[in-house]
Amino acid sequence: MSKPRTIRRIALAGLLSLSVVAASCADDEVDTADSTATTAAPSSDSGSNSTEPTGPGCASVPDDGAGSFAGMAEDPAATAASNNPLLSTLVAAVTEAGLVDTLNGPGPFTIFAPSNDAFAKIPEADLNAVLADKATLTKILTLHVVPEQMSADDLISAGMATTVEGQDITFSGDADNIEVNGQAAVVCANVQTANATVFIIDSVLMPEAMSSGSGASTEPSGPACAAVPADGAGSFTGMAEAPAATAASNNPVLSTLVAAVTEAGLVDTLNGPGPFTIFAPSNDAFAKIPEADLNAVLADKATLTKILTLHVVAGKMSAADLAKAGTATTVEGQDITFSGDASSLQVNGQAAVVCGDVQVANATVHIIDSVLMPS
Repeated sequence: MSKPRTIRRIALAGLLSLSVVAASCADDEVDTADSTATTAAPSSDSGSNSTEPTGPGCASVPDDGAGSFAGMAEDPAATAASNNPLLSTLVAAVTEAGLVDTLNGPGPFTIFAPSNDAFAKIPEADLNAVLADKATLTKILTLHVVPEQMSADDLISAGMATTVEGQDITFSGDADNIEVNGQAAVVCANVQTANATVFIIDSVLMPEAMSSGSGASTEPSGPACAAVPADGAGSFTGMAEAPAATAASNNPVLSTLVAAVTEAGLVDTLNGPGPFTIFAPSNDAFAKIPEADLNAVLADKATLTKILTLHVVAGKMSAADLAKAGTATTVEGQDITFSGDASSLQVNGQAAVVCGDVQVANATVHIIDSVLMPS
């Protein structure tokens, strides 16, 4: 699977590819409402420009004004999206990634535009973390762009297309009922902008490296694994059926961590879609912290959140993956390092993995013997 460092390189390469296709960018921070660009005529071999918008989500598009179908057809993609109230979260993401001028470039493009409801499926803390990580955000957004203009019929006929991010995405169903990559349904197809054909979708597409991982089939191992219950909800089998926060709450080895996650308000985040790699301090790890210091941290939500998010990495990584990568960027934003091998992994020079490769429904968990502290 891709490692976080590799993810960042791919994301930046995707951005470069999009820039080459679309034209050089002048100022990534330009407001979408004010962005203008010279647009090229759509590719002549696609019938998308003569196809009317269709789908249940089209009813929510304004009837007139700049955000209507007629209004959007007069503007390039980023500006058109900024005028459509269904796409305000996407516009915020595009702005954060610095892709406004790129998507307002000549194109032509096919863009799969997640609606506000699509972004609302992502837990708020997860969404905020992605919005704050430009490389990951760019990787996700460029997965939604194909560097040619295609209609709904074109997509079904092709069955697959290569995105600017570099990953292929697939199309199934028919022109009136398109599924994209098995992750999202098109709810309003064939929306024309001056430089693109837009398909509004009901879920955010996720790159393969963020939705699967080689660690998923690795058996738990390490000296502390013996303390995990042999059966029931807290067993390895039981934990595999529940998302991270719920799985941890069922495991008596992790009760202090569960209390900390609850105090920080991160339960829903860690029970979100992920996937994650989580370094879970055992009760013994927290017991190394003097009681007064631990109580002070538990009472300080900002500090507690900073510490806990230092223990979470986006994407599933096995112990072998971590040892090979050597480093990973956490949700907190700080890089952590790994030394040793898969059977004797040290994290950040502060903690040892005492039970690695524990699988839960949305994460790979590595139980550690000390609490990681931000630098």
